[in-house]
Amino acid sequence: IERIAQTLAIACILDRRRAWFEHELHAQQQASAQQRDLLDNLLHQFRNPLTALRTFGKLLLKRLQPGDVNREVANSIVRESDRLKELLQQFDSAIDLTALPSTPAAKIATMDTAKPLLLLPNAQGKELCWVVDVLEPLLVSALAIATERELQLQTEIPPELPPVRVNSQCLREVLSNLLDNALKYTPAGGQISLQAGLEKERLQGIAISDNGPGIPDVDKKHLFERHYRGVQAQTEIPGTGLGLAIARELLEQMQGEIQVESPAINATPNLDHPGTTFIIWLPTTIDC
Repeated sequence: IERIAQTLAIACILDRRRAWFEHELHAQQQASAQQRDLLDNLLHQFRNPLTALRTFGKLLLKRLQPGDVNREVANSIVRESDRLKELLQQFDSAIDLTALPSTPAAKIATMDTAKPLLLLPNAQGKELCWVVDVLEPLLVSALAIATERELQLQTEIPPELPPVRVNSQCLREVLSNLLDNALKYTPAGGQISLQAGLEKERLQGIAISDNGPGIPDVDKKHLFERHYRGVQAQTEIPGTGLGLAIARELLEQMQGEIQVESPAINATPNLDHPGTTFIIWLPTTIDC
């Protein structure tokens, strides 16, 4: 009996020790996953302004006459932008090499997913915001990139749009990601359109359409998952699969919605380039 009691006591101690180790392992895996998300978000947010900066430098070079003393400044902008782009690629490679093995689904389900994405604007600080004020600087950059890539960018923004109740920084991040995707996946000679002022009950919509390759049905259900790129992962078009996940997360925090249509809405039928339309819906009023 005494030996049985000792064996049971040892088994109990070992079981508690195992539970403690599992708890610590789970905590470390969760912390590592959050750190990975933090780095991913930071690098993704860095790419869009870097692309715009490089494009402005190249456009400046084209406009300056040979012998202009400012050409060296423009050259330096392009050169250092290329250097930063290379560093970003090195960061991506380093993160991939240090990524931990996949966490079991049961453990992932226990992670706290209600927290805002790290290093993103805090969407909780909502205020009355005019869409045109957020769009104007983004469209300046988008037009410059579209010009360099031989794309047409058309906009339809009605005057005197009513304000929406959102976080302006978050809205800028959402629109920047969607415009970046449209510019990236539309082939040379293609067209991108932005239409503001769409309406449905208590929501105001902004639609961004392109005539790129479109989104296969098999990819649509995974479209907003982090790091998911679907068929685009097999192409040479660079990407991290984070832009849409970040956009949806921020919109949900602002009580907004995102809608995707492929083929694009009102697009001319084209099997090779069906295009895609993303519509974001923003609250004009919020219940307190």
